[in-house]
Amino acid sequence: MRGPISAIALPESAGRELPPWIADFYRAFLTRDPDRLAAVLDDDVEWLLTGPAEQFDIYGSRRGKQDAIEVVTRIIPCFFHIADFEFEHLLVQGETVAAYGRLRARQRDTGRSLCFRSAHFLRFRDGRLIAFRSIADTFDMVEQVVGHRIDITRRIEQVSLVPDGDDLLLTL
Repeated sequence: MRGPISAIALPESAGRELPPWIADFYRAFLTRDPDRLAAVLDDDVEWLLTGPAEQFDIYGSRRGKQDAIEVVTRIIPCFFHIADFEFEHLLVQGETVAAYGRLRARQRDTGRSLCFRSAHFLRFRDGRLIAFRSIADTFDMVEQVVGHRIDITRRIEQVSLVPDGDDLLLTL
């Protein structure tokens, strides 16, 4: 691939022929169309979005077509309107796909534009998605959601590697 490619433009712009089910999945995901999603998801699809599940209901593990469709069509839109996934890297081996790029979205409550890196790992069987795993730069995303940088710098302190009064040193 040369340069980023929008998920909306797959597979034509990719420069080579890709299996159509990759573009079918991303178009269904981005349009949040339940019928399109139902057509590309396996009945027993495994769905995992890794992130701060305590703060955002979109994260966590789900199983089954209806749960995955609910996340995409109902739960994610409560927080974000996902506009695009811009591929920087797309690896396809048989029915296994790894994608890395930028997810572009708009925060529902504030209208703030968000753009953060995300990796997707997908497995298909007979053109249907059987497993979806997503890992995102959630720290960057949270900073954008709250609208400012989060200072996590800590002063480095010199500490003993062995606690005071540890009898282990006395026995050596």
